[in-house]
Amino acid sequence: EKRNPWLWLPDRLLKLLLGRRFFTTWFALYRYLRQTRCDVYMVEGDGLGIFLALLRTVLRFRWVICVHDHEYLGVLLGYPGEPSSPTRERVKRWVLRRADGIRANSFVTRDVLVRAGFNPQGITVIPLHYTARMRTDADLAAFRAGARAEIIARHGLPPDCALLIAMCRLTPFKGIDLALRAFAQVLRERPAVRMIVCGGDRVVPGVGSYRALLERLAAELGVTQALIFAGNVEPGVVKRYYAAADLHLVPSYIETFNYSAVEAALAGTRTVMTDRIGSGRWLERCGAAIVVPGRQAEDFAAAILRGLSQPGGVAQAQELMRRTVAELDVDALAARVAEMLQRCAQVPVPA
Repeated sequence: EKRNPWLWLPDRLLKLLLGRRFFTTWFALYRYLRQTRCDVYMVEGDGLGIFLALLRTVLRFRWVICVHDHEYLGVLLGYPGEPSSPTRERVKRWVLRRADGIRANSFVTRDVLVRAGFNPQGITVIPLHYTARMRTDADLAAFRAGARAEIIARHGLPPDCALLIAMCRLTPFKGIDLALRAFAQVLRERPAVRMIVCGGDRVVPGVGSYRALLERLAAELGVTQALIFAGNVEPGVVKRYYAAADLHLVPSYIETFNYSAVEAALAGTRTVMTDRIGSGRWLERCGAAIVVPGRQAEDFAAAILRGLSQPGGVAQAQELMRRTVAELDVDALAARVAEMLQRCAQVPVPA
C-alpha cells in the first residue's frame, strides 16, 4: 500500500541506525496482527522477529520464531573473520526470549542456542525439507554418467580419476583449508584422486582473499597440480557437479543445516562432513553422509579414503536419493511444524 506519510520522516531520519523503512514495516505488521488475530504466528529469522518482539509490548499474541543461523548468540567458534557484536548479541537474545517458542532447523542450531543460555525445553528441532528443484527428474544413472563425462571434459581431468567436490562460497568458516590438508594426505595413498573447489571468492577483514589463502596453502602442501578452483558455478549446473563426484566434502566449522549435502544426496553422491553440519544427523541415517568428529586432517583424510574404497553403483545412488526424499519430505515435516504450533496454541496468551 501507499506509504503512511506520517512515517516517512522517522524512516528517513533513522535509516542509518535502524535500516530502510523500519517504522513503515512496524506499522504494517501492527495492522496485520490487528486484522488477522491468528492463534499463533510463525516468523522466519530474527530480522523479522524484532518487529514481533516490539509489537508484543502493545498487543497480545503468541508467536514462534524459526532460527536458522548461529551468529550473534555470544557463542564463538574461533574461525578467522568470525563476526561478533555485543549490541547485536543483546538484541538477538532479547528477540528470541520474547517468542513463545523456538523452532531450530537442526540439533547443531539447538546446541548453539543452549550454549547461549536458552532453555532446551523451549526449543523444537525440525529439519528443513528438500525442494523440488534439487531432485533429478531424468533417469539417475544416465544423469550421473552424463554429468561425469561433462565435468571431466570441462576441466580436462583423467577419465578414470576419483573426483572430490567442494561446493560453497569461499569464506573461512567453510573450512576448505581442512579439506586441502586432508586431500594432501589422500594423494599420498591415491595419487590419481582429483579435487574441484567450486564457489566465488570472499574477501574477509583480517584475512583478505580466502581463495588466495587456499592457493598458497595448496602450493605449500604440494597439491596444486591435482586441484582445480572452478569459481562460481551457474545454478543450473551445480547439480551436475554433485552427480559427477565420487564424494562431496563439507569441512565447515559449522553449518546449521547445509543444503549442499542434501542436494548431493539427491544426486546420488555421499558427503564427508564435520560433525557440526546440521543436516548430517538425517543424511547419516540415510547412508548419505560420513560424519567426522573434530577437525583433525588425519581423521578427515581417513574418512575420504574410506568413502573412496566403498564405491557405490547405480543402485546405491538411487537408494541414497530415495531415502533422502523420504527423510526430508515436505509433507511429513509440515505435519511436525503443525504439531509444534498446536502445542504453542495451548499456552495462555501473555498479558
